[in-house]
Amino acid sequence: MGYPSDKGRLPTGRTAALMVALVAVIGVVLWYSGYLPFRLRPDGIYGGTGNTPVNSCGAALIDRPKLYLPQPERKRSGHYRVTRVVDGDTLEIEHNGKPERIRLIGIDTDEIGRDRVDPESTGWKASMFVFDLLEPDAQVKLKYDAEREDKYGRTLAYVYLPDGRMLNEVIMKEGWARVMRIPPNTKHAEDFQRLETEARGKSLGRWR
Repeated sequence: MGYPSDKGRLPTGRTAALMVALVAVIGVVLWYSGYLPFRLRPDGIYGGTGNTPVNSCGAALIDRPKLYLPQPERKRSGHYRVTRVVDGDTLEIEHNGKPERIRLIGIDTDEIGRDRVDPESTGWKASMFVFDLLEPDAQVKLKYDAEREDKYGRTLAYVYLPDGRMLNEVIMKEGWARVMRIPPNTKHAEDFQRLETEARGKSLGRWR
């Protein structure tokens, strides 16, 4: 009398549990090795794990562009060439052949990363707003308040565009900055506060 064949039988409960445990271990190893989750490119080829740096909200970060500005076509009397937008409230000008950092008085735009930025952040959008404003004719006039420099050695100034508008006011009017009162440099603080209130009411810039 022959014995029943095991061929075609389902695994016993113990064997099934061992198989599940083995698959779980393999999954953990693949995860920590960077092979999971699998991501395919549109052509079906494995594209890696997609470990692009992201911010706390999950938005992809990019290498921070330097935002250098083009040379103006002609030099205007009493103006300084702006060589670069550092961020929404800080510029770099050329003064006597040397770079000089200019911190706009009375306003404060949102911070951006030192090496990487979120292109959808309000800080970066403020920087790009200033860049786009300056790009056609990157030169400005400067006016000062009670103090000429801040504790970081940056020149404190009210910055005027070639068309006569004050850049500090334009940024506030479009809602990309908040008022920052640091005595004794408060000559235009009340005007800036009014512009911030109006921008908030219209949901402009960072207030959207």
